[in-house]
Amino acid sequence: MSVEVLRLEGIRKSFGSVKALKSASMTLREGEVVALLGDNGAGKSTLIKAISGVHPADGGAIYVRGEKATIRSARDAIELGIETIHQDTSLAPDLSIARNLFLGREPVKLPFLGVFAPIDFPLLRQAASTLLKRVGISKKLDADAAVNTLSGGERQSIAISRAMQFAAKVIILDEPTNNLGVEETHGVLRFVKEMRAAGHTVLFITHNIHHVFQVADRIIVMRRGEVVAEQTVGDTDLLSVEALIMGVDAATLAEQAKVH
Repeated sequence: MSVEVLRLEGIRKSFGSVKALKSASMTLREGEVVALLGDNGAGKSTLIKAISGVHPADGGAIYVRGEKATIRSARDAIELGIETIHQDTSLAPDLSIARNLFLGREPVKLPFLGVFAPIDFPLLRQAASTLLKRVGISKKLDADAAVNTLSGGERQSIAISRAMQFAAKVIILDEPTNNLGVEETHGVLRFVKEMRAAGHTVLFITHNIHHVFQVADRIIVMRRGEVVAEQTVGDTDLLSVEALIMGVDAATLAEQAKVH
């Protein structure tokens, strides 16, 4: 059994009278891709925000490599080795590729000046170019180009590269293939496989079940703020997963499919 990297026990979160998370528990292990599935309102996004420090949990416990952790901010999550790549908001569009790759971790001159230390731009550009080559983005990108000049798939590549660069233990991909073309989608799925091969743990949130069967090792299904099922990909099929998400019997769903 591989090493446990992240464990959630009874995570709860309410917004006013709405219980977005009733009691969500799951375990992620080193070097695996776990797909987190559920219909709109199932609690997936709220759970991700609790792990990434955007909306700290009201209750429950989070363990990172077996030790209890407190995540009250995005900085807490990053320092624990948890990087979240949101579909549209993970990059600063007006900054260069190089600045985005090293945002908050830029190499500096005169580091003793602390927050007033000037960025070492030549070193930043060199490090960014090296990383882009390693990642193998199809066309040659200028590290000084603004992110808002890139395609959706290239932006995802940059965001994923940043998470890989800083050796995140857990990389959370929130709907990473939304609004992407076929080629760009294949690129993102390839990155997911590469991250697993490099020993990273990936939590992959998507509505596209076909993508899940291409890259995931396990599937966790949420419904109404709770985890209701967990299965290895090899032990299930597309229809069974759809039935779990909807909360109906797979045979009933198969009958409905015949009618339509």
